[in-house]
Amino acid sequence: MQQRVQAMQSGKGSTRQQDGEGAAASGPPPPPASAPPLVGTTAASDDGPSSSGNGASPAGGEEGSSSWPTWLSKSDVETVAIAVAISYAIRLVIAEPRFIPSLSMFPTFDVGDRLVAEKITYRFSRAPSTGDVVIFRPARGVGRDSSFLDDNVFIKRIVAVAGDTVEVRGGRLIVNGQAREEPYINEAPKYELPRLTVPEGCVFVMGDNRNNSYDSHIWGPLPVENIIGRACWKYWPLQKWGGLEDWTDVSKLAFEGGAAALPAAPPLTG
Repeated sequence: MQQRVQAMQSGKGSTRQQDGEGAAASGPPPPPASAPPLVGTTAASDDGPSSSGNGASPAGGEEGSSSWPTWLSKSDVETVAIAVAISYAIRLVIAEPRFIPSLSMFPTFDVGDRLVAEKITYRFSRAPSTGDVVIFRPARGVGRDSSFLDDNVFIKRIVAVAGDTVEVRGGRLIVNGQAREEPYINEAPKYELPRLTVPEGCVFVMGDNRNNSYDSHIWGPLPVENIIGRACWKYWPLQKWGGLEDWTDVSKLAFEGGAAALPAAPPLTG
């Protein structure tokens, strides 16, 4: 009887031991001692600061710290930047568009006309010549001051270059003693200009609308360095599309009535 009780007690102990072993087997096994710590655990964060400084993963830190908008593509920005740079390079070195704001060059240009001024000729081919229509920045003190949005550019025609003598008398322009026949002007000038010599490094410019032009007959010769480019093409309005007529051959402008183009003297009386 005593042996049976001992056997029963021994069986219960065995059952409890097996139950304990079964419970232990049903849970996750502990990691081996040599296993590395898991990312994001307390042990990992205790090793040092993460890239974001707040315990987040490196990838999450990069996404959180990026300020680039998701709707804007970097490739698009690069493309636009390159296009703008090329456009400004062309405008600075090759040619630029301009529009006409006044009637000082009428009838060659009317208000609102648009043109292209090229910059290659004066850089690599030749100097500014008589008959050229040029855009330029006036000398300091002439017109309003330039600003970022308003660069104060004039457009006039060169009528004389360095070393030439210029005067306006009897309703005609006289250069080097020779009166000019100018088919491009609106009307004959109604003012007088005493003879002067164009200094070195300068040109003398006048508007084709001689009586409605703020030009060299008022403020004097223009330094060549102020010239931006040569007007060469009208592109607006479309009915005026085309290049400007070339008047650089001054022999075509010689007045047939005589060198000084003076009115006939009245007969002597008596």
